[in-house]
Amino acid sequence: MADTGGSGPSVVEFAGLGWIEEAPDIHSRASIVDGGRWAVVRYGPGAERDEWCTDGHRGYVVEGRMSYELANGDRLEIPPGAGFWLPPGLGHRGVNGDQATTIFLIDVPDA
Repeated sequence: MADTGGSGPSVVEFAGLGWIEEAPDIHSRASIVDGGRWAVVRYGPGAERDEWCTDGHRGYVVEGRMSYELANGDRLEIPPGAGFWLPPGLGHRGVNGDQATTIFLIDVPDA
């Protein structure tokens, strides 16, 4: 994972970063920007996370459709081209449908 360092203006060249496998059929290119993680994440068709996450995320669906199963039993469906917000402390896990999906995330750690 790359680190841009300080809190000044930055550019993240995601294309120059290698893909890291986060889970089966889920890969990311990530960088630390001013102490926070920025990532391009690819979910293969049918890929889903096993673990619950409580970090917050600001995100954007670049292609495909993204779905988050929420710990309270709700589901958040995000169409292509839409931004989303998952607040810190809200348990969630990504679940992908039948097509590949690419999202951009800025993580907001659970305080």
